[in-house]
Amino acid sequence: MRYQSTTGLAADQIEELVVRIWQIVQCRGKQPWPLTVGLYRAVVITLVYVRQNLNQAAVGDLFGLSQPTVSRIYRGILPLIGEALCLHIPDLKDAIRGRLVLVDGTDVPTGNRAGHEVNYSGKRRRAGLNIQIAADTDGDLLGISAPNARLDA
Repeated sequence: MRYQSTTGLAADQIEELVVRIWQIVQCRGKQPWPLTVGLYRAVVITLVYVRQNLNQAAVGDLFGLSQPTVSRIYRGILPLIGEALCLHIPDLKDAIRGRLVLVDGTDVPTGNRAGHEVNYSGKRRRAGLNIQIAADTDGDLLGISAPNARLDA
C-alpha cells in the first residue's frame, strides 16, 4: 500500500524511520507498542494519526484496530519517532535559504488546568499554547517553534 499522501513520507523514508526506531528499541530491550501490531504498521498508524488529525477511533477503523489499541500504539511510538529524528533537525537558516517561506501560527488546546491562567485565551475561552510553523510553497515543513504561552489573553 502507498502511504505518502496519508503519512507525508515516501516508503523509503518510512523504512528508514522504522530502522532507526528498531535500533532504539533493541538497546532498551522493551517493546512499547502492542505485540499484536508490527513496528512498521505501528509507525504508519502513528504517522497517519498525527498527519491527518483524525480521531483514534477513525484511525482504528482504517487499520482494523480498536481505539484503545491505537492509543497504546500512539503513546508508545510517538516518543520513539522524536528520538529517531532528534539528531536530524536541519538548522532553520539552512532550511529556508533560497525558498519562499510561509509562516503561520496554530492554537494547540491544552484543556483548562488550574494554576495555568497565563495559557488561557479570553478570545477562544480555553487554555492552550501557540506554535508557529514555517513551510515552503510546496507544503514541506521547514520548522516549528517551541510552544509559547498565549499573547491574546
